[in-house]
Amino acid sequence: MSRNGRSIVRWFKGKALLPCLFSVLTGCFAVMGSVWPSPALGAKPEHEIKLATMAPENSSLMKIFHEMNEELLKETGGKVGFKMYAGFVLGDEEDVLRKLRVGMVHAAAFTAAALTDLSPDLRVFQVPFLFADYKEVDFVLDRMESDLKKGFEKKGFYVLGWPELGFLYFMSTTPISSLEDLKGKRVWAKANAPMLEGLIRKTGVSAVAINAPDVLVALQTNLLDVVYNSPYYAVVTQWYTQFKYVTDLPLSYIGGALILDKKVLDKIPAPLRETLRKVCDKHLRRLTERTRKDNAESLQVILKRGVTQITPKAAEVEEFKRVGDEAVMALDPKYFPKDTFQKVKVWLSQYRTASPNPK
Repeated sequence: MSRNGRSIVRWFKGKALLPCLFSVLTGCFAVMGSVWPSPALGAKPEHEIKLATMAPENSSLMKIFHEMNEELLKETGGKVGFKMYAGFVLGDEEDVLRKLRVGMVHAAAFTAAALTDLSPDLRVFQVPFLFADYKEVDFVLDRMESDLKKGFEKKGFYVLGWPELGFLYFMSTTPISSLEDLKGKRVWAKANAPMLEGLIRKTGVSAVAINAPDVLVALQTNLLDVVYNSPYYAVVTQWYTQFKYVTDLPLSYIGGALILDKKVLDKIPAPLRETLRKVCDKHLRRLTERTRKDNAESLQVILKRGVTQITPKAAEVEEFKRVGDEAVMALDPKYFPKDTFQKVKVWLSQYRTASPNPK
């Protein structure tokens, strides 16, 4: 458990993103989940897949999961379908992962931060300030998807698709455009993972460990100066009613994966397996598009409320990236796969060189 006085830069190490992300999800997924019954009439599917997701029951995201299930039942003649558990009805991501490992559920949608033990390569995608936009994310993921899927298959899981939370941004009561601006600020942190001590020494940030449901009150009572979130969940949690500035610099990309126990997949006849893959791929791409649209629309809601968007200067951005790179390169290779990191950087360099507007 992180303590007051420790730096927010704890999330520069891969596992630190898990508590950060879980905190974000906890704050915005306050509505308790429930079991979604199969929408098709009649007997349950011959191959019923128990699927858990943190998406709230009444969210636009859950609506897409529901439509995915309806199409799957239709395309397989009712032979394959999901029994869905929405929200936190089965616990948080760690609880669900334990249930998945022992077969209590067959599939689950996780944030990437929750899956780094299964796929250490995913830690690379969470490196702060690594990606500038979604085009870069898509370019790199498309070229590394095969390797990532193989890594999961070695652990006994098949990846049906790559949902995401999106980019996290600083949201604050005072302008934040540089590392210097963070010094002396009370920054929200929800962490239970190792962090780079070098960053703590360099930044002088004061971290305040507060549970996500208490962040809104902490902002209201001036116990926090800086939080971080995606725009959509800043709106859902109502945090956006309390901060005055949002920094126009993607801190970290938070992806995800819908994984299925390979033993369950292998029991489904080959033609039906292919239908399952196609249907899930189609709707999970829709889910990503919906998430990105929600984030874009939410940012406009935030700005229309009078929140000021702060754009760091190029030199300030480079300073953020420099410190982040130094922190990453000091990580233990057993924990952080530096060969994968180099591959990602090569792909990014290739994209930025070919892009008409290189970052």
